[in-house]
Amino acid sequence: RETFALSLSCSSSFLVEHQRRLSANVSRFNMSRASKSGIAADIEKRLEAKWDDLEEEGVPQAIVDWICAILDNPDDVCDDANWDSIHRFLKDGTRLVRVANVLRESENYDPIKYSRVESPFFCMDNIGKFLKAAEEYGVKRVDLFQTTDLYEGIKGPTVNVVTCLHGLGLVSKSRAFIPEYTGRGAIAQENKRGFTEEEIRAQSASVIGKQHSGSFGLASQAGMRAPGTQRHIS
Repeated sequence: RETFALSLSCSSSFLVEHQRRLSANVSRFNMSRASKSGIAADIEKRLEAKWDDLEEEGVPQAIVDWICAILDNPDDVCDDANWDSIHRFLKDGTRLVRVANVLRESENYDPIKYSRVESPFFCMDNIGKFLKAAEEYGVKRVDLFQTTDLYEGIKGPTVNVVTCLHGLGLVSKSRAFIPEYTGRGAIAQENKRGFTEEEIRAQSASVIGKQHSGSFGLASQAGMRAPGTQRHIS
C-alpha cells in the first residue's frame, strides 16, 4: 500500500509539474509573438474598426442576449457584450455546441457530443463541431469563422465570430425559432442569372482583345524576335 501511495504521489507531482511547464511555455510563446505589420496589420485594423461598427449597431449585445436566452441557465451568463467577454464566454466551445443542439432539436436532428475537458485540443474540437453544425443548419460557408478566431481571443478576428453567430441568428429567425433573435439584417438570397447560348456567343463576339484591336499606344509585338535568333543593334 505504501508503495502504491508513493507511486500515486509521484504521478500526481509529475502531472502538476508538466502542466506548470506547459503553461509557462504557452506564456512565453504569447509574449514572444511578433506583432503584425504591413498588410496583416492593416487587415487587423480594419477588422477592429468593423467591430466598433457592429458594437454601435448592437449586434454583439443581441447575440449575447439570444445565446443566454437559449441556454436559460444561471451559470450561462456573459458579463458583457465586448469582444473579450464574448471570447471568455464561448472559448471552450461547449456553449456553442449546446446552442447548436437546441437548434438541431427544433429541426429533429440528433444532438452533437462534446467534451468538457479544458484543453486547447478539446476546446477547438468543440468549436469545429459547432461550425459544422452551423453550416448544416443554413449558415453560409463564407460566414463561418476559423477556430483560432475565437480561441486566441483577439479583437479583430472576433468580428468573424460575431458575423457567424449573427448569420446563425438570422437563419433561426427565418425558421421562426423561439427565442427569437433580435439582431437586424436579412439573409442574403441567391440571385442566379441565366443566359442562353445565343446571348453568350453574342457577348463573346463583341469582346475584342487589346492585342487584336491595333496598338493605339497599347501592347504590341514590336521589337520581338523569333526564339534562338540574335538581336542586331545598329
